[in-house]
Amino acid sequence: MRTLQPTEFAALLVSADVSQAGFARLSGVSARQVNKWCRDRAPLPRWAALLAIALRELSAETLTIMLEELLITSPVPVQPRQDETQAVASS
Repeated sequence: MRTLQPTEFAALLVSADVSQAGFARLSGVSARQVNKWCRDRAPLPRWAALLAIALRELSAETLTIMLEELLITSPVPVQPRQDETQAVASS
């Protein structure tokens, strides 16, 4: 996958009808960070580009529902914290 240009990322958000602030809320980053990606002030992570592409095809609500369904049907195993792993190993 080639790297998206900042203008392409910004255009993806517009075509997905998602504001920079909305993308920030959905992805868990600050609106300032999304703005930096759109203005080429910070490198755009691949996951952000992929999420923007997905949002163009599916609504944020649809993606959220899909995630919730996935977590219900296939719970992600919880990894033990490192300090718990070390306590077991030293026992």
